[in-house]
Amino acid sequence: MTQRQRAFVLATLCAGLAFRLVFVMSDVRGLVDRGPLYDDSFYAFGVARHIAAGHGSTFDGEHVTNGFQPLWVGTLVPLYWLAGGDGAIYLALVLSSVFNVLTGWLLFRLLRRHLSFAAAFLGLALWGFAPAVLRQAVNGLETALAMFLVALCLDYYLTRFRRHPAAPQALVLGALLGLAVLARVDAILFALTLIWDGLRRDRRRWRTWAMVAGVTTGMVLPWCVTSRVVVGRATPESGEATRFLSSAYAAHDFPTTGQDASGGGVRMPLWAHNLGQSILLLGTSPPLHVFTRALERSLDGVSASARARTVAVLLLLATAAIVTWRLLGVRARALHDDLGFMFLYCALLIIAYSTIVFGHIFFSRYYYPVFYLSIAVACHAADALLMRLPPGWSRRFALALAGFYLLFLPYMSWNRLRNGDYRFVHVVRWIESQTPPDARLGIFNSGAIGYFSDRRVFNLDGKVNPEALAALQRGDLRTYLAEARIDYVVDHRWILEHFLHPDAAADGMIFTPVADEDALGVPGWRAYRVGSRQASAITPTVPESHP
Repeated sequence: MTQRQRAFVLATLCAGLAFRLVFVMSDVRGLVDRGPLYDDSFYAFGVARHIAAGHGSTFDGEHVTNGFQPLWVGTLVPLYWLAGGDGAIYLALVLSSVFNVLTGWLLFRLLRRHLSFAAAFLGLALWGFAPAVLRQAVNGLETALAMFLVALCLDYYLTRFRRHPAAPQALVLGALLGLAVLARVDAILFALTLIWDGLRRDRRRWRTWAMVAGVTTGMVLPWCVTSRVVVGRATPESGEATRFLSSAYAAHDFPTTGQDASGGGVRMPLWAHNLGQSILLLGTSPPLHVFTRALERSLDGVSASARARTVAVLLLLATAAIVTWRLLGVRARALHDDLGFMFLYCALLIIAYSTIVFGHIFFSRYYYPVFYLSIAVACHAADALLMRLPPGWSRRFALALAGFYLLFLPYMSWNRLRNGDYRFVHVVRWIESQTPPDARLGIFNSGAIGYFSDRRVFNLDGKVNPEALAALQRGDLRTYLAEARIDYVVDHRWILEHFLHPDAAADGMIFTPVADEDALGVPGWRAYRVGSRQASAITPTVPESHP
């Protein structure tokens, strides 16, 4: 690269980092209300805070859990030692921003191996400012760290290992893959496809690849064994909880799927729905998002139906795929030879989360590697187009294309990240004013509430509470409430009715409504006080006032 090109790259990286940090400049509760933090982010923060305080791997202070990605929580613990409280969260978001920008640099390196500077710079701009990238870059979860490690593994494999596939390189690659899996368990699919790619290229080096696999396994196995001994399962319980909840919520969230109301057996229509949503999510990939959004706005203007919108986006995706294939031409073979296993990895991710884990609630962050690959493919197509244009036109088109994305993507990201509407922290105010100091509360969406509340808050959706997950799977959550001595349950009214049936009284439990959405500050939420007929016969019930 020329000195001027280096300056452009450095300026873009710095601008991308500054843009990410803008979204961190708010009080922590505001980061929940308006974004970019997820409710699940506070499961990781809460567990890390307990570990740092010497309380063990727990979110609520009583139940040991492995419902988190270990490398990220392990990274958070020292931050709580250093800064504690809100300071640790700010440090975590800054660290995630840095990891995310470094991922952009690795993407630029990947593209620059075969493409012109203009095409590689386009990839850097897309990664730097696209909503699909920015939203997950500072979400408080492991997403940025996990993607950085996948990109680092890919970079090392392509630039170092393929050239010198010896024992030292095998040790390094195995260690990097191990870190990637510890950062996010689904990176095991990346490790398997990468190892498969290496064996496919040269089966005679099976001993070298056995070393890679052995090092990776050696890094991950201690965590799996410890989880199995302590919690009873080798993989994070949050994954099993997500699968269960996605299935159980389907009847409410997607009435046309035909899912039975009990959340029991999974029917094919739900699979088809998830696959369709996964494909539509590709419309939010950085190269296409501007066009997808413009199409959706146009359809909104004519009050198009949901089915018409789906068909229109699918047609846009099909058109983009055909144009890309035609532009690549003979380059398609070279791209496949270089990154073919990445296509397989992304396909496995989509299949796994559409048909096995059912991750439709969190597709966007699960498919982060898919967005990464989509940028690489788009830049290869853009480079092929630039090569077909006359030199003068090629330069103008490259500048116009980069300018187009740099104009619209930051604006779209700004709107996306500043318009969150979780409101969960409003429930904390009600809890502080309307429940006694020793109250024990059960909440499904309990991340932010449990983190900020000084009451004992128990997670009921099972992501960080193995006992609650077991009760959900048995269909016996009411019994768990009694055993855990829960005094109040709070959440979406339909979720509480679905799992707890508050109007039923066969087991002697009584659920008394004490607050509605107006008091709690979250649309559709309700709070119940949990009691028993025997206790009610001894102690008269006093209605609770709303703040």
